[in-house]
Amino acid sequence: MKKLYSLLAAICLYNLCLAQLTVTGFANNSTVCSGNSTTITASATPVTYTVSAIPNALIADYGVNILADAGVAVTSFTVGNLNDCRWDNIPIPFTFNYYGNNYTTCNISSNGWVGLGNTNSTTTGVGFALPAAGAPNNVIHGVTANLTLAASGTLEYYTDGSAPNRTFVISYNTVPFFSGGGSTTFQIHLLEGSNLVEIHTTACTNTTLPKAQGVENAAGTVAAVVSGRNNTTNWTATGFTNGYRFTPDAINFTWSPSGTLSSSTGPVVTATPTVTTTYTINALKPSDGSTGSTNVTITVDPGSFTLAGTPGGAQVCQNISVGGSGSNYRDGSNCNLIANVTPAGGSPVSNSINTCTQVDLNATKRGTSDLYAARKYDIEPILNPATSTANIKLYFLQSEFDDFNSRANDSGHKPLPIGPLDATGISNLVLRQFHGTGTNPTNYTGSYVDFTTATAGFTVVWNATQNWWEVTVPVNGFSGFYITSAKISPLAIKLTYFKGTQAEKKHFLSWKVVCTSAEAKFELQRSTDGGANYSPIYAFSASKDRCENPFDYTDANPADGKNYYRLKMIDVDSKVNYSNTVVLTQKGARFSLITLQPNPVRNETPVLKLDVFEKEMVTIIITDFSGRVIRKQTASLQTGLNQVSLQTKDMPAGIYNVTAYSNNAKPKSLKLIKQ
Repeated sequence: MKKLYSLLAAICLYNLCLAQLTVTGFANNSTVCSGNSTTITASATPVTYTVSAIPNALIADYGVNILADAGVAVTSFTVGNLNDCRWDNIPIPFTFNYYGNNYTTCNISSNGWVGLGNTNSTTTGVGFALPAAGAPNNVIHGVTANLTLAASGTLEYYTDGSAPNRTFVISYNTVPFFSGGGSTTFQIHLLEGSNLVEIHTTACTNTTLPKAQGVENAAGTVAAVVSGRNNTTNWTATGFTNGYRFTPDAINFTWSPSGTLSSSTGPVVTATPTVTTTYTINALKPSDGSTGSTNVTITVDPGSFTLAGTPGGAQVCQNISVGGSGSNYRDGSNCNLIANVTPAGGSPVSNSINTCTQVDLNATKRGTSDLYAARKYDIEPILNPATSTANIKLYFLQSEFDDFNSRANDSGHKPLPIGPLDATGISNLVLRQFHGTGTNPTNYTGSYVDFTTATAGFTVVWNATQNWWEVTVPVNGFSGFYITSAKISPLAIKLTYFKGTQAEKKHFLSWKVVCTSAEAKFELQRSTDGGANYSPIYAFSASKDRCENPFDYTDANPADGKNYYRLKMIDVDSKVNYSNTVVLTQKGARFSLITLQPNPVRNETPVLKLDVFEKEMVTIIITDFSGRVIRKQTASLQTGLNQVSLQTKDMPAGIYNVTAYSNNAKPKSLKLIKQ
């Protein structure tokens, strides 16, 4: 009987050893649209670290994200004071796995340690031999000691290198010890992808206070420390100019079923399931034979037959890798269709493509002399965007063409198709591709090219099943895509001049034309929003004989600020043309906000344009919808048009108010959308 019990115990112990690892799997998207992919990341615990000596290699300070310098908290700390304080929610620019768990933030202590995540409640943590159950835990101990930033020393963080080989650096430069004299200079490096931790020390001259250097898990039960540097006072014997690397245990991951995965091994895979699939992750730690497993289910949404984007709504995007036979790009939240991209041509596009659509409230000129349909596209591959080739299928609703047609004649454009059988309208359609990067036709960095039905490979087809238009275009290089139409022949009214003057708070407009048609119609229009929208203020018809003499009109009630005037001219055949724009300023307001571009913004730097009537010092603040001030800056503006760059790169996605004010004028605001 004892032998039986011993055998059962041995079997239980054996099985326990093979199931020691706790495995987790995290999918970027647990639900994907049909034909789309998601990344799944595996991790396992427990993990231990091996310590090895490496050459000392400090990375030169960037001078950005400075937390404290020369006794000043450049960035407000979360808790404490410069003798003992902590900065929380510091972003790590990539996912970092520490002791088997993934982190994207950390907290930084003035006392020489960095905690992964934001669970630490202490600001000190000195005087303990590692591991220690007392806080702080889940910590990298650079030089954990009683340090102070109250009088001197610099503490900052920054990112060095480019993805996927970035290094996140936390740099302590000449930070004094609280007592006993001396200072320390060291850096903590977190290495992307490998999850290695490195500590590089070039100075640690105090010999009286206890100091620790190493890594410690979240429970305070496991640590890896540098020999001779575990709560010891004198590090002279170990030297100062050195580096140490902390290497986590190797964990081997295998995945099944593997048919729809980018790989059957490794901690990170890309899944492209065709149906809802449960993937099993098996983990093995070779150093001790421990194992574990878990499951991750990816649900497949078959996709809707609705076009993504709503009139007046935000830009809708999806960034996924393109398949060899083509991929549908969809709105990730409900799988509504954006566009289809199929690799083709001499340099077929590959890898990830960021595909976006946005729908304005109606067709607009977008700051140009040409009219564009409300729906626009921006398509940008991550690799070789200027030279990659593909066939792109874009989608448009008949209602969007109808809206364009309602404004086409006034803008000098021929109509788009009014229905599936309108061959003339189809031949009028022009797809304009703007090369380079930009947010509207006025600011793309490259030139544009027009595609029509006369272009080889370009087609305009009505999909009777889905009730939408499909425009397919072969492209060489990616960028922005806009629908417009061919222009109407010149009208029979030739403008000689259109000009304006100002006197006694009134604006006097005059013009001269030459008419070759029997009748001409004129509509004098005014805009008070920088020329974005015009409204008629005077309209009349004139015979050919009347056109021989000049015309004039007095605007007796101009708006404060800049007034933009233009003349709309319509001949007897209903052809339309516009004059030059005349700008007259009615001084009342001190300044006005013109535009904020680009908007929405991702990683670009938006530029705020202000029109100032006299030299003015203006304060600009960015606030969220709770009223919290996110950014604040001042600008000294000169008379005329001014441009001020706003720093938004590290702001989270959301809707913000950009407000400008001075001591002499009422505040003025614009909305900013950060994606």
